[in-house]
Amino acid sequence: MPAAKPAAKPQALPSLRRQPSQARAQQTMQTLFKAAAQILEKEGEGGLTTNKVAAAAGFSIGTLYQYFPSKEVLVQAMAARGREMVLQALGRYLSALEARPDVRALDGRALLAEAIHILVSGFATGKGLSQSLIHLCWTLEKPQETASAVRQVADRLAIFFERIDHPALQTPSPALMFVLTRSVIGTLRSASLEKSPLLGSPAFEDALVQLAWALLARPDAPQAAALALGARPIR
Repeated sequence: MPAAKPAAKPQALPSLRRQPSQARAQQTMQTLFKAAAQILEKEGEGGLTTNKVAAAAGFSIGTLYQYFPSKEVLVQAMAARGREMVLQALGRYLSALEARPDVRALDGRALLAEAIHILVSGFATGKGLSQSLIHLCWTLEKPQETASAVRQVADRLAIFFERIDHPALQTPSPALMFVLTRSVIGTLRSASLEKSPLLGSPAFEDALVQLAWALLARPDAPQAAALALGARPIR
């Protein structure tokens, strides 16, 4: 069983004119993020400007430009924070399951469903970030940063499945994990960019769970569940 990879050190956000090294600077950035999100919700993407963000946050435009030289850099920094929040939420969920002595008796499909829900909320429907902001983040995405986030999701899930050795879930090969994570997050990206009405619907999320289950269920999953005298839901 491989040891868990050490957590990556926080990376400085690219293209920022000033790196937030102090608590006050961090608070300034969070205030700017909040102001930008509020403007986006009220006025849409066309109404989001650096001047409006600075005014809504109670700062001068010069203060905003100390951190973000353009609206695009501001949104990309918000996207980076959003990705970090998703990865943290997924990590907390998986770590909690790994610590449970009864994890092998839990419903394997339900385990997948909650992980999918975290990804859907973070990358499409909005948890911490609104759907409008997520759409704009995808519009201005940097492919290499998206790829890095997807790789982190895949690596963490691979470790999780190997650690729990669930009777209904196989430990995926690198190829299988690549296909699974790129299929799920690629679908979320497309749904967000298209502003699909399916976003937020139970049917949409259930379809992703069906995909994950089809790829990860052991061939003898029904028999394994029966031997376990009925899988228990996650509580």
